[in-house]
Amino acid sequence: MKKTYKFLGAVALLFSLGVSAQQTPEYTFWRQNMSLINPAYVGSTEKTEINIISYKDQFNGVHDGPQTQSLSAQGSFSDKVGIGLELVSDRVFIQKETNVFVNFSYKLSFGEGKNLFLGLKAGGSFFNVDFTRLQTQDQINQGEVSKFNPNFGLGAYYKADKYFVSLSAPRILQSERYEEVAGGAAQEATDATLVMFGGGYYYDLNENIQIIPALMTRYVEGAPFGLDFNVSARFYKKFELGGSYRLNDSMSVMASFEVAEMLDLGFAYDFATSDIKSQTSGGPEFLLRIKL
Repeated sequence: MKKTYKFLGAVALLFSLGVSAQQTPEYTFWRQNMSLINPAYVGSTEKTEINIISYKDQFNGVHDGPQTQSLSAQGSFSDKVGIGLELVSDRVFIQKETNVFVNFSYKLSFGEGKNLFLGLKAGGSFFNVDFTRLQTQDQINQGEVSKFNPNFGLGAYYKADKYFVSLSAPRILQSERYEEVAGGAAQEATDATLVMFGGGYYYDLNENIQIIPALMTRYVEGAPFGLDFNVSARFYKKFELGGSYRLNDSMSVMASFEVAEMLDLGFAYDFATSDIKSQTSGGPEFLLRIKL
């Protein structure tokens, strides 16, 4: 019951903070905030968590480049059931998208320290597209267009003392959006089902240093295969420093620090390695985690 009150308090704080809309955004701090990509993650941690991730600009210097802010809360509703809430605001080109989802998980135990969490995500996306900023290719109504696309996702998360494995489809239903094409025009595009698979390992180098390699892959039909590999070193269970490589996209450096028992702060910077590197050096990502 105490955990339930903590989670409800976290949800209240989450709504009081508010949110300021691409296929699911790619986070450098994905391991620290996995409920955004796998609903089964909720309830898998010892404490109720509120995570705030903010991109001021994913690609600094690129006009209408992606800007993302996210808020999420997750915790245990009971010994077997986890629950979470996520709000993600994503802005790119002429489109604003706000995602609101509730996550649920159920825990199956397989011995001491070995648990399988099965998750469900339900909610949807609020889209707003401002066509007044450009000329469109097709006969699309001018002005602003707003709509709501419901969606759901599924996931499985296996957690042991020294490793974890994640499999998820955070958005199963196809949804329509608009994307920019040559000449500043817009055309309709459809986001297909995204499947993500990955895991990580916790290797104790000694009593004070832990090495954490982690990998996450992304598969979408008709799109290039996505791979994100990162390695971090955790010192004295307080400070974490690492690097990340995203296939054909970017390289990143990241650091996080436990400022207090209930507060973590993190900063990452992505350096573009794709064709867009001639227009931008990359962009920052910030993490704030409250542990109740």
